[in-house]
Amino acid sequence: MQLIRSLMAVACCFPLAVHAAEPKGVPAVVRIIDGEVAEKLKADGLKAADPSDDAEFMRRAYLDITGRVPTAKQAAVFLSSTEPDRRLKLIDELLASPNYGEQFGRVWRDWIAPPELPSEGNGGNQPIKATQELGKWFAERFNKGDGWDEIVRKVLTVEGTLKDNPQAIAYSLIGDDQGRPQPAGAARAISSLFLGQQLQCAECHDDPFKEWKQADFWGTAAFFKNITWKFNGRYFDAIAEFEPAGSPNDKNTKKLTAISDKAPNGRITIPKESFKNVGTVHQAKFVGGDPVTPSDKQPLRPVFTDWLTAKQNPYFARAFVNRTWAYFFARGLVTPIDDMRPDNPASHPKALDALTDEFIASNLDVRHLVKCIVSTQAYQRSSKLSKDKNKETVANFGRMPVKVMSADVLYDSLRLAMTDPQLDLRGYDAKDAGRFGESSPVGSAYEEFAKLFSTNEEDATEFTHGIPQFLALINHPKLRSGGKTIDELLKAKLEAPAIVESLYLSTLSRKPTADELNDATAFISKASEPRKGYNAVLWMLVNRSEFLLVR
Repeated sequence: MQLIRSLMAVACCFPLAVHAAEPKGVPAVVRIIDGEVAEKLKADGLKAADPSDDAEFMRRAYLDITGRVPTAKQAAVFLSSTEPDRRLKLIDELLASPNYGEQFGRVWRDWIAPPELPSEGNGGNQPIKATQELGKWFAERFNKGDGWDEIVRKVLTVEGTLKDNPQAIAYSLIGDDQGRPQPAGAARAISSLFLGQQLQCAECHDDPFKEWKQADFWGTAAFFKNITWKFNGRYFDAIAEFEPAGSPNDKNTKKLTAISDKAPNGRITIPKESFKNVGTVHQAKFVGGDPVTPSDKQPLRPVFTDWLTAKQNPYFARAFVNRTWAYFFARGLVTPIDDMRPDNPASHPKALDALTDEFIASNLDVRHLVKCIVSTQAYQRSSKLSKDKNKETVANFGRMPVKVMSADVLYDSLRLAMTDPQLDLRGYDAKDAGRFGESSPVGSAYEEFAKLFSTNEEDATEFTHGIPQFLALINHPKLRSGGKTIDELLKAKLEAPAIVESLYLSTLSRKPTADELNDATAFISKASEPRKGYNAVLWMLVNRSEFLLVR
């Protein structure tokens, strides 16, 4: 009975909201978005950029949706198409690819479990393998077509071992300096990631700049007070809902470390670290909503998740829509993406409302949301500078921003361009280590590449690469050798112009201009042997900013 009353509280804590029973469809949503963008550009005296050409759109769509450049064959097929709906067909093709789920799995992996995860004391070890498994878990969910509510439920209500439940690593984000879950961490992280709200200032006092009170912060934390875990000396090994003494699993529970708090189930005591109102007991409470009074044995995370993922929740779907828009455009319709409040309104409120309503009506179908966004004129505009060089044009979605490839995207794109699935750009050479005192790399080829080419997750338009990155790209012998790509092209016995065209398609996703083709073929003809000339052309292409950027 108590559980029923709590779930009734979930249903009653939201203001009445009207959402469409059926999706309006991509064309209708696109019209609303592009109409509002055009109105705002006109009102601000800004001129929209030209539409992107097919090559620019194709490359951008491949990189954003699948996390890698197209192959030369894929690029050639699309660019030769004359079908009027070729762009929409490409979007559907990319969303049906398993690479779609893999890319969005990596994006959410980094948002939930960034590289700065807690490590093993002074040992410096980090749960890299566990975070990779988290990305794969998300990829499987996205490719399967699970609704966003289903995915989040499986994250927040996870039970069992990390080995069997990769999503459990998410709780390290809400933990102490060793990754052990803490209620305050849950309130901060979950409100930011899944609600688009910043509750952290309310941890110590009522937030003077927002509507949130200390009761909202600690009311949220109370739902996660009774998380228990088994710590294996490095990273927590299990997540389980708290079970009181006398329960069937009591023997296991005694072996787990519980958070020290004498408050009963569903309540939490403000600790001394919070400075104000220390010792005050707060009841579990939904953000901006009503308190919940559970029974002593009632699990709390499912109750919170029911509230969080409800269609009536004014934050949940809206936050995901805004964060997804920001992934494609490098800024949200609300910026910052986790500061959605009345006095920080959306730049394009009709667009945000239309996407949110469509997302809810589609049962939180992530693919459908992505299709709505990338089908817009706003997404399909060029990133090239026109006569209007006003930076506000980009901020108002009148021109696409130029973004830096993430480390994952760059690594996969280089592997494709070089036809080398095991591309290893580490500087370590075993035969030289003893002579020059060179130490061996700490991680795998991927881990070392990710460390070197990691980007600013807060701003995808900020180019953070410098001398170490350029030295690696310019000097590494594997990138200067042409890899298997040149071997395969030479085996095909193609003429020089055809090989050069293939190299451009496999890297820059376009055909060379007449001048580029002439320069390249002339350079190759003067090389001591054709192979060296082709190697140099490929090396030049992967070192161009045009290759390194998402344009």
